[in-house]
Amino acid sequence: MLVIPAIDLMGGQAVRLEKGDFATRTVYSARPAEQAAAFARAGARRLHVVDLDGARAGRPVNVEAVRAICAVPGLEVEVGGGLRTIEDVERALALGADAVVLGTAAVERLDLVRLACERFPGRVRCGIDARGGEVKVAGWQTGSGLPAAEVARRVKGVGVTLVEYTDVSRDGMFTGVDAAGAAALQAEAGVEVVASGGVAGLDDVRACLAAGVAGVIVGKAIYEGRLDLAAAVALAAGGAA
Repeated sequence: MLVIPAIDLMGGQAVRLEKGDFATRTVYSARPAEQAAAFARAGARRLHVVDLDGARAGRPVNVEAVRAICAVPGLEVEVGGGLRTIEDVERALALGADAVVLGTAAVERLDLVRLACERFPGRVRCGIDARGGEVKVAGWQTGSGLPAAEVARRVKGVGVTLVEYTDVSRDGMFTGVDAAGAAALQAEAGVEVVASGGVAGLDDVRACLAAGVAGVIVGKAIYEGRLDLAAAVALAAGGAA
């Protein structure tokens, strides 16, 4: 299982929100690429990057910050946020991203997801962000009326093999990751699932391991000193923690 640190970008800085609320922004680093390098030194193999400005604007915004992060050696970088056209996907990969994460498009533009999977096989993932069982889009600001399992099944049908499931109500709140929900989604939709939202410490990594999900994304718990990334990586790899 992978432990995947996260960098959320606003105004070129690494920030975190609470429950996806843009009014709750906390800045953790003015130099996101340096933060990415620190994650690599701690043993992370994959990095999850979200352009929050882009998610809200419907187009990539923090382009130069993404480019700098992708230049950090030793990390597989996946980028999401505001990728609403095939040109957006192509540009993100041209910046150096190893994979893209499509969120709003997974609900509103299944044709785009299909096309991206055809052009870039194995490099397209989908983010499924839900609150109260309903998938949210446009930077978590708008409801879709769809349950997570239905969206997961749809994107699997067009070529996606991994989805990243976030319980928005837990995000940034240290209330514990929904490992059971992620595992249920994985079983119901038949696609690999990475859990996200609410990670408070190593017990959440253990819960995800026990649930058998593909990985867990960790953000605020690292920045606030509640979780040691190196220890979490070791635990996920089967080492002592």
